[in-house]
Amino acid sequence: MADRIRGRGRPGGSRQATLRMRLEITSLAKGGEGIARAPIDGHPRAILVPRSAPGDVVEADVHIEAGTPRARVLHLVHSSADRVVPPCPHAERCGGCDRMHLSLDAQRRWHQRIVRDALGAAADGVDIRYHAADRTEHWRTRVRLAARAPGGRVEVGFRAPRSHEIIRVPNCLVCTEAVDAACGEVPGWLEKSVGAGEVVIQQGSAGRAAIVLRWKGQVAPSVFALAEEKVRSECWAGVEVWLEGAREPARIGDASAVMAAADGEPLRAAAGGFMQAHEETSRRLVRSANESIGDEASVLELFCGAGNMTVMLARRAARLEAVESDARAVDAARANLAARGLKARVVVGDADAYEIPSWARVVVLDPPREGAAAACRRIAQSRAKRVVMVSCDPATLARDIGILAHAAWRLTSLDLFEMFPHTSHVESLAVLERSAS
Repeated sequence: MADRIRGRGRPGGSRQATLRMRLEITSLAKGGEGIARAPIDGHPRAILVPRSAPGDVVEADVHIEAGTPRARVLHLVHSSADRVVPPCPHAERCGGCDRMHLSLDAQRRWHQRIVRDALGAAADGVDIRYHAADRTEHWRTRVRLAARAPGGRVEVGFRAPRSHEIIRVPNCLVCTEAVDAACGEVPGWLEKSVGAGEVVIQQGSAGRAAIVLRWKGQVAPSVFALAEEKVRSECWAGVEVWLEGAREPARIGDASAVMAAADGEPLRAAAGGFMQAHEETSRRLVRSANESIGDEASVLELFCGAGNMTVMLARRAARLEAVESDARAVDAARANLAARGLKARVVVGDADAYEIPSWARVVVLDPPREGAAAACRRIAQSRAKRVVMVSCDPATLARDIGILAHAAWRLTSLDLFEMFPHTSHVESLAVLERSAS
């Protein structure tokens, strides 16, 4: 029940108000917030409550504006049985691990529930297998930090939840030792610079940190000297510095991202390029995807990136063509194949608009968060018999499966991989087959 309303009119006649309410959290949204339901202006409404757990009862200020109402918790009245004390002291302020206040069992249970709810009838009769991460701390091999230096005073850190505020985290519980150490060194490295930008820190060669800085403004001359010193002393693997307007970065050492692929050999990506952040879980997912294509299949791989799955598919497929829009990633995929003595055709192209060749019987795809609706429409009309699809978003996965289901494809297996422990993100591996009719 609402205790009081305060607020005022906004330009254009809309109204912003805040209600003091007691809320019971009943479920979780895919974005990480808890969901409570309460009447507002006589109508039942869903309310998003950050850092809450199903079973919590809270006193909160609920902000009423366009879209879904959001709450700011004032007091925890009753604590859920799923709630734990976050093992990281920065969890409440940092925007990274949005489910660290839940037990690992609860996190995994809700991953499965949210994916099943998103898929609805498409998942009826399908056993959803969950693959928990062996490592839930010190696993993260890639982070993106915000940086700001308005007058020489440098702020570097993660963004606060739903905010541009930068949160300095002296030690990150989920980062690998090398990545975490580099996070602590970057503010001093950028000292006396002026401007703003972002810093990507990844695992590079020999397990050392590889750093890519993109900066708008003036970097201090010492930035380059310190980078050379760090690389020369083998603290960092390499650095790329992109200044605003530059067509090429300043390169010091080798800033390529490096991880162990599913075959145990090094996989390299361009500096700042995408790689899965959990090395062990990525290997398990890729092995499962590779087994799902069957033997001696003719395979088209879409959104191949630097070849994380390509290097395994090339060992099993009778014919393999891989497509990726990022030319630097294509170069990396070709180099990763060549280093293993493997062959596949890797082409630069828009994977979502790529015509499915008539010879392809299996299509493997690992699209970005927005999914691959256009690609799925092409697959539905192709001669392919099987789809092996990786997804990091339950909503776009459900949409893309729906496109295929409408064209008489059926979901035959679904595996979930804990790629990002302590967060609302989960990686899905779906296998679909064309119905006989």
